[in-house]
Amino acid sequence: MLDSRANTAGIDLGGCLAKIAHGDDPFQLATFPASNLDAVIAYLKAHNLSHLVLTGGGSIKQRAAFAEFHVVTTGEFEASARGANYLLERQGGAAFPYMLVSIGTGTSISKVDRTGCQRVTGTGVGGGTLLGLGSVLTGQDTYDKIIGKATSGDRSGVDTLVRDIYDGDLPGLGGDVTAANFGKVASRQPENLGRAALQMVGEVIAVIASLAAKNVSAQEVLYVGGALRDNPALAQVLESITQFMGQRSRFVQHGEYVGAIGALLQATD
Repeated sequence: MLDSRANTAGIDLGGCLAKIAHGDDPFQLATFPASNLDAVIAYLKAHNLSHLVLTGGGSIKQRAAFAEFHVVTTGEFEASARGANYLLERQGGAAFPYMLVSIGTGTSISKVDRTGCQRVTGTGVGGGTLLGLGSVLTGQDTYDKIIGKATSGDRSGVDTLVRDIYDGDLPGLGGDVTAANFGKVASRQPENLGRAALQMVGEVIAVIASLAAKNVSAQEVLYVGGALRDNPALAQVLESITQFMGQRSRFVQHGEYVGAIGALLQATD
């Protein structure tokens, strides 16, 4: 491993995004579309970053694109856990064991304890779902535009809620709880359809993560990943559903960069 991070970058190559971390804490962070590796390489050269630690799904598939650099690879789950632990230590401390839920193109769910991490489960529902389904429903062609449109919407005309069936609340079940995603579709406004899609994605992830956390006696559920970047509406859904499921949720600043930060830290561990 390297003695210094001066010329080193950790890069998390996902299906949708390439995330870069370099320098000393506070790290310098950057995000590019995974499809635009030319921009990634230009950024690395502009910052004199010659040693790369690649992680993520594209670390093997796209390694050849970085042939002019000194490159090593590291496991995605290990890098994410290393980065998550580092950020937690600086933002109140980690409560071990915890469930690490990384929402990228899909969603990976791992248990992290003091000895390491172990993947528990996952789902194909994630940021890629929001990007694809959201594009169809809202007519927008970028993730930021899709989230912007969805955030301004109202799902009550699209989803069937408990109050639509019972005309109010039930004991332990509020009237605004989802009874059926897309069960009504009285509104076909793009922003309302987008909001319903965002709600559905958040609900699916939070329910699976909460059940997994309960199964392994995790202390809390930490949500990270690129899908949460500038997306407080998704974070709110995750938080509320996790609480509804009887678990404690947590978010950290720069959580979308845990893989890249973990890869960078492993370069000098």
